[in-house]
Amino acid sequence: MKALYKLTLLALLAILSTSCLKSGLDELETYNQNDITNIRFEYRWWEESAQRLRVIEMEVTKTIDKEAKEITCSIKVPAANNTFTESIRNQVSLSTLAVNVDVSTAARVTPVGNAPAMGTFPSDFSAKEFTYNVMAGSGDKVNWTIKITDFTK
Repeated sequence: MKALYKLTLLALLAILSTSCLKSGLDELETYNQNDITNIRFEYRWWEESAQRLRVIEMEVTKTIDKEAKEITCSIKVPAANNTFTESIRNQVSLSTLAVNVDVSTAARVTPVGNAPAMGTFPSDFSAKEFTYNVMAGSGDKVNWTIKITDFTK
């Protein structure tokens, strides 16, 4: 009797969990923009005494040209402070940074050629010019060039 009760309850739950809705759904927008709208560079290090990962964002002066699909930027390492000591600051170089970008809604970014992957650390930006493919949600693709014109400490 208990087995029949459990089987009936399971069948009822299975029927109630299904959906018959096949029409009348809203069409979702297909995004066709493939722009990079912001760029950030950061340095990351492990602070043993606090047992935590520390991150400091570089000061970036940038020009984003949506027509030419090009970003030129100048990177300045911030001054040392209590957690970002002078010895840690001295380790910062173009070959020890990570980059993050903001892109159009539903877009994806893929490195082209020798361009470092976004968000990985450390990444080597010492070549100072890189190309990234930005694919819109609609599938439209365009290449963006990122140029580092200056790096100062």
